[in-house]
Amino acid sequence: MFAFGICIGNELKYERYARQGMEGVIEPGDLVVELRNQLSIHAAYNKVLGAARDLTGLQAVILLHEDLEISDRHFRDKVVLAFQDPEVGVLGAVGAIKVTSLAWWEGELRGALNESRGRVEGDQRVGEVETVDGSLLCLSPWVSRNLQFDEGYGGFHGYDLDLCFSVQANGKKVVVDVLELFHHTRGGYGDVESFTRSDEYFRRKWIPAGGRHT
Repeated sequence: MFAFGICIGNELKYERYARQGMEGVIEPGDLVVELRNQLSIHAAYNKVLGAARDLTGLQAVILLHEDLEISDRHFRDKVVLAFQDPEVGVLGAVGAIKVTSLAWWEGELRGALNESRGRVEGDQRVGEVETVDGSLLCLSPWVSRNLQFDEGYGGFHGYDLDLCFSVQANGKKVVVDVLELFHHTRGGYGDVESFTRSDEYFRRKWIPAGGRHT
């Protein structure tokens, strides 16, 4: 069983992209949690984790943006295979290593993701990274039952990096794999002031004076 969670701000985008993509991968018995009018994606995603926590036979929690379209016919198989390794906590399509701020794309990229503004692409080796892009977060049952998103951030920034760093701090891995997705995004930071506050919070929490997290 999969549990899908979406924080929805634009119904048209959700219907056209995320919902349409999910229809190709959802199976009977899966849980879909649709959250609207949320003030914090951290709090919203914690609601998804709460709804999925006690599900029998849970294989993964899939958190995706309303404008993220899944087109991979083998998506479920890839997620299930990834989490057969009990050390893997988070799976995504694109991420980075040597991350020192919420601007994770300034690190060394791994994996790839097609977007409306172009292709985000780095070293094509699949495997371990420090963080993955939050447009799609696939969480293992262990992560979904043992960790939470840090609501101290507030707003809609930092949820992906913070969770990935927390996963690693708890001895689990964050990985990328080849996933066929399309992110229909305009890009940009959105609320720049909110991004800056979240970045400062992230740095205080995870980046020591030496410039790298522990």
